[in-house]
Amino acid sequence: MATTHSTLQRTGAGWLQWIAATGCRPVDGASCFVFRIAFGLLMAKWSWDYLATGRVAVLYIEPAFHFTYPGFEWVRPWPGEGMYWHFLALLAASLCIAAGCCFRIASLLFAAGFTYFFLLERTNYQNHYYMVMLIAWWLPCMPLSGEWSCDSIARPSTREGTVPAWTLWMLRFHVAVPYVFGGLAKLDADWLLGEPMSSMLRAEPATPIVGSFLANRTAGLLFSWGGLLFDLAIVPLLLSRHTRGAAYLVCVAFHITNAVLFDIHVFPWLMIAATTLFFSPDWPRRFLRSQANPAPCQASSPQRSVTPAASLAAVCMLAYVAFQCGWPLRSRLSNGNPSWTERGHRFSWRMMLRGKEVLIGYAIRDTETGDVTDARLDRLLSRPQAERFGRDPEMILQLAHHLGESYVTHTGHSAEVYALVLASLNGRKPALMIDPNADLMQQSTQQHAGDWVLPLEEPLRADGWDVPVDRWRELVEIPPLTFLPSTRSPTTSARIP
Repeated sequence: MATTHSTLQRTGAGWLQWIAATGCRPVDGASCFVFRIAFGLLMAKWSWDYLATGRVAVLYIEPAFHFTYPGFEWVRPWPGEGMYWHFLALLAASLCIAAGCCFRIASLLFAAGFTYFFLLERTNYQNHYYMVMLIAWWLPCMPLSGEWSCDSIARPSTREGTVPAWTLWMLRFHVAVPYVFGGLAKLDADWLLGEPMSSMLRAEPATPIVGSFLANRTAGLLFSWGGLLFDLAIVPLLLSRHTRGAAYLVCVAFHITNAVLFDIHVFPWLMIAATTLFFSPDWPRRFLRSQANPAPCQASSPQRSVTPAASLAAVCMLAYVAFQCGWPLRSRLSNGNPSWTERGHRFSWRMMLRGKEVLIGYAIRDTETGDVTDARLDRLLSRPQAERFGRDPEMILQLAHHLGESYVTHTGHSAEVYALVLASLNGRKPALMIDPNADLMQQSTQQHAGDWVLPLEEPLRADGWDVPVDRWRELVEIPPLTFLPSTRSPTTSARIP
């Protein structure tokens, strides 16, 4: 039997039911419908860019090896031209989302297809891909095709100008999380001292008028502290109607600046569009001077009945929100600098916090003959993979296991695999990131980095390290190597943005 909200208030019980009732209250859906259109169009553009620029082939067809996430080693690219068809399907699903055509089916297919893409290649991780994936799985649950959609035109009986309040607040939550936790992550010693922002700005091509300023260390400090204050303050400012307009203008300027200075793909434009969700839900109608504002949107009290299903849904949503608020903080509990060990770095909104330059080489020792062979990584990895995997000890270990297992397959002999990895974090002097005398075949890929990952001891430098990578072996003190010849040069290097 349904319980009325007034009864719950009189008894003083049922806070969960009150939350459920509040979430079920109808609000104008116009801002959510606009978000649906913008999200679909931006993801269609993203899909087309992958096809048009050749990234599909470079990242998912040409490489002989793919870095996977723990537990998802079974995920593999489609054979033949299957990846091209996959991105065409994502493009079609995105356009259907924008048009509100078969919305629930299209959004579900997009969520599944995008998640598959996300899991295929760990070196292609982007924080905004994670954000898109989270939002994508919520879309099929949301009534976002009630207006301005093909579905509402084809079936007028389903036309509805309102959405449950939880829909609007869940979308707002997904927009707020990168801002809030991105700001908390910037409470980092390196960031507060201007790194890696100073190095990133100096590395940018010469910019007319402001180029000399960007090369100055003061610019790095200004951008670092400005980014920190922006991330921490923008959500509270957007939630207040008194500061919302000015905050949004600052938000637009912030993201356009990022789009101009840094190659961060669709993220700035997605955030500019999504942040409009913080305005009054009916802002698109008022913008279009429409008088068709549905009457239910004027309701000031929650919906009057709460079903057990609504209460259960509220529990699930609260649990999801609690997880998304707790999970990014796990890096604070791990030992070591997460920008060095990568422990807790992903899925934590740690955006632009580390610049790593890496020199890496592998040696395979035949345990039966004692012969040592340098690994040829250029036969396995694409250039984007080679430029990124060396920053993460787990990916270094994953590739080491692949090299060792491939050696056993081709020779029938067991093998040991060693790696020499020199890394410079945020302009520090290069240092050994992993133990060069540790047989990586004996380290489990199912556990996070262990003792074979060396601690970061180099201090942050006032002036970034500028010695060329090919001279690092001459200048960095390296302990005696058990099986790697002391004159051996690593076979590949990677500059990691």
